[in-house]
Amino acid sequence: MSNRSGMFENGSQLSADGVLILRVLEIIGEAVPDDTLTELIMAPGLVNYFSYCRCLSGLTEAGFVSRNLDSMGKALYDITASGSSVLNSLKYMISGGLGAAYESYITNHRDDIRKRTRIDAGWTRDTRGNYYVHCFVREGLKAVIDLTVPVADRDDAEQITASWKNGASEKYVAILKTLLDRS
Repeated sequence: MSNRSGMFENGSQLSADGVLILRVLEIIGEAVPDDTLTELIMAPGLVNYFSYCRCLSGLTEAGFVSRNLDSMGKALYDITASGSSVLNSLKYMISGGLGAAYESYITNHRDDIRKRTRIDAGWTRDTRGNYYVHCFVREGLKAVIDLTVPVADRDDAEQITASWKNGASEKYVAILKTLLDRS
């Protein structure tokens, strides 16, 4: 098996962790943000973080995983056609228990994963100490809702971030009603 980067010249060089990453991306079935993918791989506690990072980087360089930036500049990962082909030929590398643990975890958390893939928020602090909260709803690589607001302090930023993640639709409707002077 060869590819553009020359990595993974044979199946034994593509580690079981790399095959597991491909399998997780296949199960999810859509582009997933970097932080969500990291949480998914690390959640069952069966993969070393450094091995995960090395494998994801190698899979991306090899063209087995695509890395695209959404309209806010956040990295999203997805399995490519060549990644699916490699996965189909190397699924045997994932032990039954390991594969089942991840499939079960993703199945049990599918709604939360989809929500986190589409709805997100975060906060930043500029060099002058001002805090900003960035809330958005993503459809594919494009933001359909994108709000950035200044806030008083870190506590407010964290509270707004958590609130948006737990009820973006309701919050957005309330903001629109307020701006349109409708109660």
